[in-house]
Amino acid sequence: MQTFIANRPLFPRNSYLVVNKVRIDDHNNDGLKFDVEAKTGEEGKVGVATIKIYNLSQDVEIGSEIELWFGYAEDVGYYSKYEVIKKKKRKENASFVQELTCSERTKNSSKIVSLSLDGNIRISEAIKSIVKFMGLNLISMELKKDKVYTNGYTCYNQGFQELRELVQDSESKMTLKGDDLYIYTDKVKNYAIHLSFETGLIKNPEAVEKQEEERKVNKKNDNESKKKWSKEEKKKTIKESNKYDYNIECFPIHYIKKGDIVYVESTELNSFVQVEEVDLTLNDSWNMKLGVKVIKDGEHKNNSSKNTKN
Repeated sequence: MQTFIANRPLFPRNSYLVVNKVRIDDHNNDGLKFDVEAKTGEEGKVGVATIKIYNLSQDVEIGSEIELWFGYAEDVGYYSKYEVIKKKKRKENASFVQELTCSERTKNSSKIVSLSLDGNIRISEAIKSIVKFMGLNLISMELKKDKVYTNGYTCYNQGFQELRELVQDSESKMTLKGDDLYIYTDKVKNYAIHLSFETGLIKNPEAVEKQEEERKVNKKNDNESKKKWSKEEKKKTIKESNKYDYNIECFPIHYIKKGDIVYVESTELNSFVQVEEVDLTLNDSWNMKLGVKVIKDGEHKNNSSKNTKN
């Protein structure tokens, strides 16, 4: 396995927006101040973002497309594209603020697809045809089961919905970031991002079980029942309610997305994990929170990964 080392200097921070093909640099680079809060959607759903732009003379209209780029020093990369679905204006101290609610579903990903493919068609072939029809970028495709549709394939549906159904039929997962489509499984990929305190990890990963026990199990016990729960009952409820194994907090890294494999090195966790959710904040402080699941079959590869670290 090739291990990618994510070296993350704290400064200088660089970021910019591309609004309807017009670049807006951030205030650290003689541009405008803007804040971003972006969160990926649940499995098969679309992420959302709130972007606040300060003192922009032009109005950003609903339906506008915004690209987000960020990084450090010279390592600045594309993160995602959004479509503005709601906006409001207000005064904040001496500043004029445009607050834009955005969706990661763009005009291309919202297209209606009318398609008919004859013969023995595999899911992968159907996906490629839909992606081409919609004008999306298929960044990666890894299917668990590439089934064959012996009677061919026909659809007349919203492209995003059709892709989601095909991916589910292949027992795989998908992430759509703007016009970029990633299809993946729970298997370890050919590379992993190495995340440690040296490369961007802010604090030790927190096991979700502990949080679930405190916030949900005990709260349920206190508010809904006088019965004292046994350790076995608590453990069962924790396991059933867990969406992730760990929450990880790191500095923003533009190439970490939902579905990626990350090797985490810390005193709390040393293992391959798969990113299930990303919560990004770019304002006066930069922060990225990851909801991850541990990859069991990747644990035996830990030593070889560490040995490749520069």
